[in-house]
Amino acid sequence: MVYDNKFRKQDRVKLRGYIADISDGTYEYDAIVEDVSLEGLCLTDLSNKFVVEKKIYTVVIAGGPDADSFKLQAQPRWLRRHGDFVEVGFTIIRSPTKWKKFLRELIPKKGAVSLEEEWERCSNLSIW
Repeated sequence: MVYDNKFRKQDRVKLRGYIADISDGTYEYDAIVEDVSLEGLCLTDLSNKFVVEKKIYTVVIAGGPDADSFKLQAQPRWLRRHGDFVEVGFTIIRSPTKWKKFLRELIPKKGAVSLEEEWERCSNLSIW
């Protein structure tokens, strides 16, 4: 695996078994948390009715009945369409200390996503 620190500001880690509720204050949507970093996150399986705007959304992430939940504020950075669903990458604007502590325990010291993997995933993104 090749790691490139210039490609990403922060290392990312897959976050399996976590879901998210995302709201703009009027509408709420469900999503699956794909991966996270200290400064961003990727949500998948959002309804394509989700209106992606450059505003701040509230995101509540939960990992099940025995896991903590986290309330974040995030802004969209990119969008990828998959039929009836979209995948959206967000920049985290605000997060609680317990979220940062949780991630620091999960994220390895060296890169978590290879450059080849990232280019493959980014092949059809709409960049904001």
